[in-house]
Amino acid sequence: MASLENLSAAHATLLVGILLELFVALGWLLVAALLAPARRAAVQWAGFAFLQGLAFVVYLNMGRWPDIHGHAVSNLLLVAALVLQVRGLQVITGKPPAEHALLALLVFGALIQWVWISHEHSAWRMAATSLLASGLCGFAAVAMLQCIRHESAHAPRVLGAFLCAPSAIASGLLVIRAIFVLQHPERVIREDSLNQSLGVLGSMGWLFFSVGMSLALAGVVLYKLQRKLSQAATHDALTGLPNRRAADDFMAHEALLAQRRGAPLSALMVDIDFFKRVNDQHGHAAGDHVLQTLAQLLKRRARASDLVARWGGEEFLVLLPDTSPEGAQQVGEQLRLAVQEAPFRWQDTAIPVTVSIGAATWSSGPFHANALIASADGALYQAKSSGRNRVCVAAPAAASIHG
Repeated sequence: MASLENLSAAHATLLVGILLELFVALGWLLVAALLAPARRAAVQWAGFAFLQGLAFVVYLNMGRWPDIHGHAVSNLLLVAALVLQVRGLQVITGKPPAEHALLALLVFGALIQWVWISHEHSAWRMAATSLLASGLCGFAAVAMLQCIRHESAHAPRVLGAFLCAPSAIASGLLVIRAIFVLQHPERVIREDSLNQSLGVLGSMGWLFFSVGMSLALAGVVLYKLQRKLSQAATHDALTGLPNRRAADDFMAHEALLAQRRGAPLSALMVDIDFFKRVNDQHGHAAGDHVLQTLAQLLKRRARASDLVARWGGEEFLVLLPDTSPEGAQQVGEQLRLAVQEAPFRWQDTAIPVTVSIGAATWSSGPFHANALIASADGALYQAKSSGRNRVCVAAPAAASIHG
């Protein structure tokens, strides 16, 4: 490597890139150490940054290492780096990485460097490598978008577009580069023989997109963390159902729609009969299993527009938009029978489970969530006191809530 005073602008840019990639790689290793859910992906991305920095080191030292085909080695290192980027995106999505496909791309990249290793074939080598890198960048852009949508089908589209942009733009520019190389092969061969195939614009461009890709990957991790925090704040840890806070938000939203449309909104309070007996006879692990099984049963039976939430303890809330008192009673009976006939088992032991259900409906007047829930609770108390394993509906006077 030349002295710092004699470095060209392109080489100075690559030197900055080496330092940046080193810090990025160390940053990803820190993420791997601190964030267990992102550990495997972070290790891949640390490799992505490290291999890019190593490719820059090889390129800068081609004059000092004449026995090493620097262009071929640096190209292969960049291809390997992009493969690790894609693999990390597949890992963090939770899907098995396409190992064979990625390995085939890496082998193909090595084959390109070996077949066209001489300066006379540098145009073909550069064009083929550019197209391969373009494909990998495009693959990364698609994988990043899939990662965001896998996390949430309702993710803002602008977020996906923003995070995919560095990889997508790099993919397009690499295709343009390949076309330019094939149109001016003599110039490429001459620059390759003089170790000048990467100019200032090329160095700055790749450095810009490399940093952009790393920031996009960090954005994916931050978005996943934000989703996990949001999930933890609004969902019950044991059953995975929305919790009381989420139910309140859903109820407020549906109440506005119901008032606008003049449609009824019903609530079912579902409580497991003799749940303490289950814990006493079979243990708390069995009780947790019953709660989880019941939660999944209620969720499967609910309509897409309904909400099933864990209200607390062994109590569940089912909100039924656009459902009359008669409809709420019918749904409650269907749920009661489904629970009664469902096979609740724990360690090969059958556990008989039934539920009592109280139903209440808002149909007109000012809406007050607490009053609707109180009416459903009152009906649940009536179901409990009259023998359990039944559905009781709040009287219309109590269910029509006026504040």
